[in-house]
Amino acid sequence: MRPDEAFYLPDGDADRAARFIATPWTRGPWDLRLQHGGPPTALMLRAMERRAGELGDFQLARVTTDFLRPVPIAACDLVVETLRAGRQALGLQCTLAVDGRPCARAGALFIRRAAVPVPPALAPKGEPLDPRGLPEGTFDFFLDPVGYQTAMELRLGTCPLEPGFGDGWLRLRGRLVAGEAPSPAQRVAVAADAINGVGFALEFARWTFINADLTIYLHRALEGEFVRLRTRHVSQPDGRGLVDAELGDHRGPIGRALEAQVLAPREPADG
Repeated sequence: MRPDEAFYLPDGDADRAARFIATPWTRGPWDLRLQHGGPPTALMLRAMERRAGELGDFQLARVTTDFLRPVPIAACDLVVETLRAGRQALGLQCTLAVDGRPCARAGALFIRRAAVPVPPALAPKGEPLDPRGLPEGTFDFFLDPVGYQTAMELRLGTCPLEPGFGDGWLRLRGRLVAGEAPSPAQRVAVAADAINGVGFALEFARWTFINADLTIYLHRALEGEFVRLRTRHVSQPDGRGLVDAELGDHRGPIGRALEAQVLAPREPADG
């Protein structure tokens, strides 16, 4: 992906468009016809950030995406609704549909920006780190050479790893929507869905572990373009899995992400 290429092309004026055409860069690892969860989450967040900006000086605190069905690489229609219009908190919802069928629905909580003299000692601390000096990595389990894995730069983290734990830094190489720079929160949303693929313990050739949702909490805005994902995967024999991740940037922690996984053994290939 070049810096001027994008996950989505607006159908008409980008400022007023409610339809976006998904490009092959959105392709995920499970099926060549389907999108990765990060781009549609970020696209819905983009729509809700714009609505929140019209209603006041709000900042994102949480966004949750429920993947109602697989999202095809096709034209995506967005509808935004206001669920909660308080003075200090704003709740919005965005539905993404393809061919009239809802495929994903995201709900976001925004908190009004305010100057609050919180003691500095209470802020989470982290060791500053420049991810550009870390070794590059690859997502080798994708099925096609063009997709989400080539649209994102991956750097391998420094913390000791063991099965079920991961540490990676992701950066969007291009754009979310053609012709515009993504917001810090959109960069986080694009990257955060990848916690499912950073540090997993199950063998990709023998298992599927598709996430049915994604929740992101932010207590600080991302600085820079790299998003750190420090993940922990839990897999249970009853078919449930959970991924819990600390999100960060070069200064330290910025929030957390969670995903519920649907675990299943792959069916053996014919012959």
